[in-house]
Amino acid sequence: MLMRSFDACGKALPYLVFDPGNGLGSSMVRSFAAAVSLAWLFASGVALAGPAHPSDRDQIAYFQTKNIFHSGLRGTHTIALTFDDGPNANTSAVLDALKAQNVKATFFIVGRMARRYPQILARIAAEGHLLANHSATHALLGKRYVRDPAKLIAQIRDVDNYIRPLMPANAKFYFRAPYGSWRKQHAAVLNADPVLKQYVGPMYWDIGGDISMSADGYILSAADWDCWHRHWDANTCAKGYMREIRRKNGGVVLMHCIHHQSPELVATVVAALVEEGYKFVRLDQVPDYKQYETPLAPPIAIASTGGAAARGR
Repeated sequence: MLMRSFDACGKALPYLVFDPGNGLGSSMVRSFAAAVSLAWLFASGVALAGPAHPSDRDQIAYFQTKNIFHSGLRGTHTIALTFDDGPNANTSAVLDALKAQNVKATFFIVGRMARRYPQILARIAAEGHLLANHSATHALLGKRYVRDPAKLIAQIRDVDNYIRPLMPANAKFYFRAPYGSWRKQHAAVLNADPVLKQYVGPMYWDIGGDISMSADGYILSAADWDCWHRHWDANTCAKGYMREIRRKNGGVVLMHCIHHQSPELVATVVAALVEEGYKFVRLDQVPDYKQYETPLAPPIAIASTGGAAARGR
């Protein structure tokens, strides 16, 4: 039988192994385990205090030194739709498209947009979607935020002030860095903040990060912002999303909810996913995340091309 105790900070102590057939009664086992744990604490120089409350052990620093990506959803026929940069006026139609299919998603909110569109922000939460943090101004969190940590904290605290009142008391909090740009020094700063250390982040994505094509111009994957930059229509962009989703058979999908083409793209992709039997979850329902130093390379050779040549393929 394996028994484990925890120190005053919630750190697990070494396992204690007992043979249930050795004649020790349960009370003796507990007494022996306590004695060994205390001895270990004294030997390790750990200050003794009252037993750690479970909620104390939950206060874990969750900001990581690298982006968190390659979710546990790949290969599971499950999708977590995530929408960045909102809300704005176009977000309402995106919400309509999700509601029509009874799909819940995660919205990474920008503070200056929340300030301009409070009613739409409230609607996102009221309709069962997860609010998440995407910084106050969509700033590139580069060297100047390392030099001035107060500015970094302000970027994330600003959004927290908007979304926290709209979320349940037991809500999980997530952060995605604008442009996916992150520095390892940020993690230590944010994990020292009593409020922001409750966040998990920075969250990356599995699908929708870029446009890729085969050598002959066949669309293999798409990113909505780049689709619109290349003047593709929503149907062409949806093909790239669906092909990447099918190859990976699930994952965290990056989209945006602020462009005039966004509602049509969302409606097209969601309808196709529903028809193909995909399950939808919010980020707080994703069972596992794994960290990698760099994104996984696509399994097939790709080549970037101009927009016009690829339309319709």
